[in-house]
Amino acid sequence: MAGAFLCLLTSQREKRHEILMAVVRPATLALIALVTIPALLSSLFYRPTLYPFEYGIVTVVTLIGARILLSAVGFEGVLLSFFYATTAGILIVAGINFSDLLASIGSTRFAPLFYDPNRIAFFAVTSIPAQLWFVSRRRRYYVLLVTALCVFVMVGASSRGSIGALLIGGLASVLLYTARLSRSAAVTISRNILIGTLALLCVFTVIAGVEQRAVVSAGQFLGTKLALADRDRGLNTGFTGRTTYWAQVTEILPKTSWLVGNGFRTSDEDFNFSLDNGYLASLYEIGLFSTVIVLAKYIFILYFLSAVYLSNRWAKGTILLALFFTLLTFLANGFVHRVFFGIGEQASILALFAFISTRQDILQVLKPPAAWRP
Repeated sequence: MAGAFLCLLTSQREKRHEILMAVVRPATLALIALVTIPALLSSLFYRPTLYPFEYGIVTVVTLIGARILLSAVGFEGVLLSFFYATTAGILIVAGINFSDLLASIGSTRFAPLFYDPNRIAFFAVTSIPAQLWFVSRRRRYYVLLVTALCVFVMVGASSRGSIGALLIGGLASVLLYTARLSRSAAVTISRNILIGTLALLCVFTVIAGVEQRAVVSAGQFLGTKLALADRDRGLNTGFTGRTTYWAQVTEILPKTSWLVGNGFRTSDEDFNFSLDNGYLASLYEIGLFSTVIVLAKYIFILYFLSAVYLSNRWAKGTILLALFFTLLTFLANGFVHRVFFGIGEQASILALFAFISTRQDILQVLKPPAAWRP
């Protein structure tokens, strides 16, 4: 919000007018109103405290601020800021808590500053796509060390949700990248790359054959670290007991204001457990009507990102694939983490930038600023 205010304050008159016109577009105002007003009314008239209403007001102002900043710097600037902020954040957290991070190699879960381990892993996993984009664009390969650190943090935190979300987002992005290559008539693989790839596969095969015990030990370590067979967190515990809570909420939901919502962040007040499901939490808090709109907008953004990336010749090297990767990882994590539509942390705010965006915002990245041109 402060950034949006400073942006308006320092912009030239023509640019300020352009930014404000983007904010007051009927489609933008209608989108904000449709997803916030029903829950705002529930928060104001049917809740014993003002906190849900206050949270809703801050959400509205944040959406407006995101629209202002997106009009000013574009998705390139937003993702670049996201990269610097999250990379600095993970380095600071790992540096301050380095001894705890090393201790997490064992059975201890990495929980710096008493944070939930799943939250720090979520912070790490959502920062990876922007790092990979920065490496591919700027050729700063040392940033891959930070990416490796993020993976280490995820494993140290024993966060299976973030690891699974990374696999889902990464696999979908690789398939999208491969599909773009296959559509190009000029797809060629140099002999050196082919020989190097085959040699690397041979080396891995030899290592796996010679060091079978080490491979088995590594598999056992991961199985133990991720608590796959644990009685409390194992694979047969219903997402670590989450499904039991989800069933309770689905039973209570029809007895509540499930169409328009019960108010922002009210699931924290109404239940003595965490829902750990962003979709179910949003369904309870902002209602079916608003949740469907938010989900539809996210699905449209993912579709439009992939369609432009596949069909436009200038899409290579832009932020389209990285943004697709980040959003899909974010949405996949929402199944086991309370993230979907809110202002709780950096990835949710980045998702709000995508939510408030238009097709023109995405198409503008096909013309990168001069500073990014080779």
